[in-house]
Amino acid sequence: MKYNVTLLKQKNYKPTFWSGGMATELTTYPLNSDYASKNFLWRLGVAKIDIDESTFTNLPNISRKLMVIDGKITLDHENKYKKTLTSFEQDAFMGDLTTKTYGQSTVFNLMTRENYDGDLLYLSLKPNSQLNFEYKTPPNKNLETICFYTVSGSFKCTIYDKVLEAASKDLILIKNIVSSCNPEVMLSNTALVEADIIVSIIYKN
Repeated sequence: MKYNVTLLKQKNYKPTFWSGGMATELTTYPLNSDYASKNFLWRLGVAKIDIDESTFTNLPNISRKLMVIDGKITLDHENKYKKTLTSFEQDAFMGDLTTKTYGQSTVFNLMTRENYDGDLLYLSLKPNSQLNFEYKTPPNKNLETICFYTVSGSFKCTIYDKVLEAASKDLILIKNIVSSCNPEVMLSNTALVEADIIVSIIYKN
């Protein structure tokens, strides 16, 4: 089985700004779509919240998954609920909610729309260890893309006979996945420090 496997570096990312600080657009689908045009089907990004109180941009018809990378924030979804998040904790909500944040942090964002959806997972890869990554696709969903974002440390990703080495802030994308034949992915850390990884699982309903 052949997959489209790509390694993105920081030089490939697109810096953007929002009212709460600076953001980085890691990748979007389809190719040449972007956040500003709202023509993406899914998007991965990292945002810094540099002020103590902010309000998220209203994003109708967009589903959001947000995971804290560092810091601590409280999300206040007006007339819904409040949730406090610390490192590698997450929340899922619709983009058309009025959402305020309290506290400063760096967050990882997965945005999906139309018939796309996804999940975020956190992996801690200990020094001199390896992990056979497996993911069970939910019923009635088609797995399309798996992404590995290196929060800190470094790791090696082996997909059949292809080997990629991801440093801090790198992003590995595995596209064109057939749900009935998920790729065999081995993650290994040969360094002396732990590797923190956020995995984005993207599927089509």
